[in-house]
Amino acid sequence: MKYVLCPNLSKERAMQTARLTAERLRTFGASVCLPESAAEALSGTDGIRFLPEETLYDGADFVIAIGGDGTILQCARRLLHYAKSHQTAPCRLVGINTGTLGFLAAFEANELDMLDRLQSGSYSISHRMMLRATIDDSAHDGQSSHAMNDIFASRLNGKICDFTVSVDDRPIGVYRADGIIFSTPTGSTAYALSAGGPVMEPNLSLIEMNLICPHSLFARPMLFAPQRNIRVTYRGVGDGGLTVHIDGTQTAVLHNNQSFTVTRSQFTMPFVDCKGYVFYDALNGKLMRPLKGTED
Repeated sequence: MKYVLCPNLSKERAMQTARLTAERLRTFGASVCLPESAAEALSGTDGIRFLPEETLYDGADFVIAIGGDGTILQCARRLLHYAKSHQTAPCRLVGINTGTLGFLAAFEANELDMLDRLQSGSYSISHRMMLRATIDDSAHDGQSSHAMNDIFASRLNGKICDFTVSVDDRPIGVYRADGIIFSTPTGSTAYALSAGGPVMEPNLSLIEMNLICPHSLFARPMLFAPQRNIRVTYRGVGDGGLTVHIDGTQTAVLHNNQSFTVTRSQFTMPFVDCKGYVFYDALNGKLMRPLKGTED
């Protein structure tokens, strides 16, 4: 089997975990590959091939992201880019958490014995829904980007903004808020949760809309069926514009009467689950524990 490791190169713990992961995989006789950018940091580690990004994922059975949730999201973006350019499905993604939360991870850095399950096939696959944002302005000409967690828009200068939202060309509201978030079920435990949105099981197929600090007593999160086409049109005056972010990365800046649409992506991301515990166990262990103290 071919395993591709994608560690967070800026974190020593992630690099150490990558070394231990490579050593354990090599005991299976597996092919272990890393991006060329990791060659200097992991020089001297036996049995590793360092490959350019263009060929790194060729024939890969698993891609293992080592770091926090940000590292896993970055790895998912690279896998999606590769899948689009090669007209194939994304590779199976495994997360090893060396960060603070690691809600997207399959297991922790002290659980590397779980790697045996990848080799034996003792795991399940969760095909996670993704979102697609299409920017409808002359500069981007219908350019689309895909999100694993969320798509959000806010003012560059932090000021309150006005926008309208329509669903399948039917208007549903005119809003004044600091911004707006569209989340996948996977992303419901990220920015959307902090903004007061509901927690959703990651295997659901729904689009969540959540306003950021709305200037209203009655604005509430909304859930839409995955086949809906949701359009946000900015109603802004003055400088700044509305900045659209895809999984935290700035994608476009819209000005008055410009818009973007949110739909379900044609891609899903196959996350590997090695533990088999239910979603609520992960929710309790990773999000509730700081509230419960350290005694348990």
